[in-house]
Amino acid sequence: MIHKGAAHAVLIVEDERIVAKDLQQSLVGMGYDAFAIAASADEALSHASARCPDVVLMDIRIKGRRDGIETAALLRERFSVPVVYLTAHADDATLERAKLTEPYGYLIKPIQTAELRSAIEISIHKHGIASRLRASERWFATTLRSIANAVITVDPAGNVSFMNAAGERLTGWTTARALGRPVREVIGVLDPAHPAAPLDIALSPEQPPGEPTWREHATADRRIISETASRVTDGGDVLGAVMVFRDVTEERRAQDALRSLNVELEDRVVERTQQLEAANRELQAFSYSVAHDLRSPLRAINAFSQLLLEGHAESLAPEAGRYLHKIRGSTERMAQLIDDLLRLAHVARSRLEVRDVDLSSLGRSVVAVLREPVTDRDVTITIADGLVVRGDEHLLRIVLENLLGNAWKYTAKTAAAVIELGSERQGQGLVYFVRDNGVGFDMQYASRIFVAFERLHSGADFEGQGIGLTLAERIIHRHGGRIWAEAAPSHGATLYFVV
Repeated sequence: MIHKGAAHAVLIVEDERIVAKDLQQSLVGMGYDAFAIAASADEALSHASARCPDVVLMDIRIKGRRDGIETAALLRERFSVPVVYLTAHADDATLERAKLTEPYGYLIKPIQTAELRSAIEISIHKHGIASRLRASERWFATTLRSIANAVITVDPAGNVSFMNAAGERLTGWTTARALGRPVREVIGVLDPAHPAAPLDIALSPEQPPGEPTWREHATADRRIISETASRVTDGGDVLGAVMVFRDVTEERRAQDALRSLNVELEDRVVERTQQLEAANRELQAFSYSVAHDLRSPLRAINAFSQLLLEGHAESLAPEAGRYLHKIRGSTERMAQLIDDLLRLAHVARSRLEVRDVDLSSLGRSVVAVLREPVTDRDVTITIADGLVVRGDEHLLRIVLENLLGNAWKYTAKTAAAVIELGSERQGQGLVYFVRDNGVGFDMQYASRIFVAFERLHSGADFEGQGIGLTLAERIIHRHGGRIWAEAAPSHGATLYFVV
């Protein structure tokens, strides 16, 4: 390869010594590297083997058993070098023989310097283009042979001009056997009679060049073949078409199976939805029954107990009075339990009204309610500003009522209680939290704190039904978020949540 700025190497094949030397001097004067002179075919091949020239100037009539035309054919075959013929003979027979070697130029002696320079430069330029074209063709052919889809090219008459290995496997024909044969014969079983076959459309004058036509059809052995064809043109001339075949049988079977599965899943979803709706109706009926049928006897028990305490206190034995107070306390706890169950059911089926919610403002409102009946507690409560989330304001108030309420409750025995509502960045987003320095709990029991009616502390120490965190978790989950806790005994607890 001649690098940019280097002189092009020229091999002169001329058996008249004086003519050859004169030609060599002219070439050197024009800036070429006329590195060798050969008088015969053997000498020319030897020089080309030692140093491959960029161009060969070849006299047709040279000494030896091979003339210049035969020598040019050998040089082209072995070294792929461009040849420019130099001759005093221009008869038709000689020209026809010379054309078979695909020369890059043909100069008649005596040769003019300008013509010689032009012939050499054009030859080298054309040879470079041809070399790049051949390399591109090799890359293209290798690519087509390597791809998984079957590729067949045809000439304008519809005869096979190329077929890759995938095409051989798909059609059952070897490339050698298929070349030159009508493509309809080769693809027979792949191309059942069809009035709108892609190749027919692609080769139609009305079809835009390069615009692919497509169809999908079943073969005799129940394979599904996707077929495309595109016309190839050079200016206004049709060079042929490229056909691509892809066996999509397994793909279609998978799609059919997926469609069947989707239909089955949709049917099951409909069935489960109907079952869920029926269960919800039963739950609503049960909730009504609880609210109506159980509250009435509880109110009666509570009222009669109160009447006994107020109207017959003097005649009741002290032990009987204590029993009546216990009865009233139990009925009140039962009524609270019913209210908690109803709240759980309401949270599960209530509709979310989503908007921007100011958690800071909600938190201050909840704290004000907590402080109202209590004047002697030393509690430092910090609520961060600007805590705004998207959610249902009513339900998020319930979350804060339970989280802040728990923090207030479980710091009751802490000398200098501290409660904080704030946020912090974890990973890519904000996490909100309620933190306290109260009694805390052992993290090995953390999975129990969101279970309804599960309590980690006795009712004698801290009142409650064990339903607050369950409510909070269900509300957070309804918002698509999550809630979790971190704590340690006697070191407080932090409840984190993401909405």
